[in-house]
Amino acid sequence: MITLTDTAAGMLNGYSFDLHSRLQAWWDGEPISEDVPAVDVLEESDATLRVPERLTFRVPVTDDLGYSWVPTLNSSPRGTYGQRIVAQIGVGVGFGAIEWLNRATFLIESADKEGDSISVECLGLMQLLDEARFPNEYQPKAGATLGSILRALIEPGLTVDLDQAPTDRAAATSISYSDNRLDNVHSVLDAWPAHGTITAEGHFEVTDPLQDPDIADVVFSFTDGVGGTAMQLNTSITRDGAFNAVVARGQYPDSAGAKAGQEIVYTAADTNPASPYRLGGPFSAYLVPFEYASPLMTTQAMVQLAATTRLRNLRRAASRTVRLTAVPHPALQLHDPVSLTSAQLNLSAAVGRIEALGLPHDADGGAMGLTVRLVD
Repeated sequence: MITLTDTAAGMLNGYSFDLHSRLQAWWDGEPISEDVPAVDVLEESDATLRVPERLTFRVPVTDDLGYSWVPTLNSSPRGTYGQRIVAQIGVGVGFGAIEWLNRATFLIESADKEGDSISVECLGLMQLLDEARFPNEYQPKAGATLGSILRALIEPGLTVDLDQAPTDRAAATSISYSDNRLDNVHSVLDAWPAHGTITAEGHFEVTDPLQDPDIADVVFSFTDGVGGTAMQLNTSITRDGAFNAVVARGQYPDSAGAKAGQEIVYTAADTNPASPYRLGGPFSAYLVPFEYASPLMTTQAMVQLAATTRLRNLRRAASRTVRLTAVPHPALQLHDPVSLTSAQLNLSAAVGRIEALGLPHDADGGAMGLTVRLVD
């Protein structure tokens, strides 16, 4: 959740506040438009996508001052040559003052003229990694660590922040990676294990893997009914993507003597008595494993940690989701822990994380949509 001053937090808790939108265009490290005249600004995020963030908006072909916003030059604020949009939401805090919150930085993907307006689509900065390729399979340098490999994969296009990362460790350098940068980034994060996100400032931040939140972690509570903070709640559940074990495989490095090159295998099974997916429980009488392998895991401890972390993530992916609409909250973000209370869905302070978000930046943009994945 984006940090708020006490004044702004108080305005949001009062359920009636002024909402403002501001988009700034940047190119080649320099601002080229301080306030884009955008309408219908919508920010969408989905944690299940390779590039989770998306921003769409419209600008006039010609504004009130006669300036044309048609992207005819390489340096146009609507160009697709590396132009970035810094999206901010403002909360009115009284007496004409506005507290601006940095939502995210986006890469302009397309701009299409439609009648008297231009429709613009932007994607999160992870797109830079997803579209990038190596001419050959990537090969780490001797002495590389997981952190240094991430820096080599991501910088200088994005700055890597390892201040909150798990303890760094040496990585095998006798292996070749994919030619896709984002695939390699995910491989490193899975093997560490660690969690990576793009910050509002456009940095790639590495932290410990996400844990299941509890009520003490909740940053906002949604309730339905009279006086509640949620307008409508719906729920869904699926068997698809459910497993009761993870089989992880690594490989001893060349320096392991007689064990060099041998496979390391560990099976992490769901043995929680309260879990409906527990091994030998009602979900299935058989082992239903998710298979995961990475040569970056070079010890038994690494393989075991990766297997248990992946099992926890898969269990989260197969849990119950609740879709809700609510008054826009400009500080909520993907992965924020929230609680849900609904008499209709028989939920009482049920805790989960935001998995998908649709946030209008305009005062006339309507309700915010959220998907929350509950903790089993």
